[in-house]
Amino acid sequence: MQRHDRHANLSRDPALSSGSTEYHQFLRTPGYRWWKAVLAIVLIPVAYVVSTFTLTWGLTAVSESFNLGLVPPETPGDGVVTMSPARLLASNLAIGLLIPISLGLQRLLFGQPGRWMHSVHGRFRWKLALTLAGVLVPVWIVYGIVWTMMNPEAAGVSGPPATLVSTVVLFMIGLLTSPLQGAGEEYAARGLLARSFGSFTTQRTVSLLLALLAPNLMFTVIHGLADPLMVVYTFSVGLACAVITWRTGGIEGAVVLHAVNNAILLMVASFFSSEVTIDRSSGHDEVMLPGTLLMLLTAAGVACHPCRQGGPGSGGG
Repeated sequence: MQRHDRHANLSRDPALSSGSTEYHQFLRTPGYRWWKAVLAIVLIPVAYVVSTFTLTWGLTAVSESFNLGLVPPETPGDGVVTMSPARLLASNLAIGLLIPISLGLQRLLFGQPGRWMHSVHGRFRWKLALTLAGVLVPVWIVYGIVWTMMNPEAAGVSGPPATLVSTVVLFMIGLLTSPLQGAGEEYAARGLLARSFGSFTTQRTVSLLLALLAPNLMFTVIHGLADPLMVVYTFSVGLACAVITWRTGGIEGAVVLHAVNNAILLMVASFFSSEVTIDRSSGHDEVMLPGTLLMLLTAAGVACHPCRQGGPGSGGG
């Protein structure tokens, strides 16, 4: 795991500790107040609901009021949500708003500038992110194509057949906004939430377990899943991203993993269907196992790579 020693040049800042600190304990400073962490844990879900209501539900209201047909009608209680291009765009942007919200809450509640949420080095490490993306993108393209062709319904391509226009639109939404959606979840869950839970104690092991498990339980519950293996898959995604964040000392790797997974699966689906369906009901069972294993293997690979280790003051790539 990477720590950063800020004693030399930042010890005079009361919002930052002067010693070597791991990512999930970064909020545990001399001026730490437990109620601020609790407030952050409450405000992130509230912000998610507000942003989703404003964009996604707002789009639905406008579409229905003017008969625009942007949002297909839903069947109550069936656990299946049809994501038209417009609704998918609104949903991705709504979750993407969690990036500035998380950075802002960290600054407002804890006095730490947003750059310290990127990593313990106070910057977003593009070299690390691009290196990991170069490894994951080709793997996920192969996985996405094979998995989608073998399990089209689980991949969300059970809607009307794709057209040239729908493929271009969905592909571009996946390319441009799915990374924002993945990053929004990471900055909220593996960023501010993990740090808030991890700040409750100075006991290293307990703090780490709180940071790894508690936000991922919230992350999984929010998805409203009924299938046990879908729950395992979703929790595995969160756990993989949490482990990568801990071991690299920053959010960059988790953002890349989440963004690559979401964007590529959507872009592959765009060639098969003009809409994407999200099925939270039961019945997928073993089809989610390859994705679960791939996520965990990625986390294990990053965690075991010697270049990812770092001591106090290491550059971290």
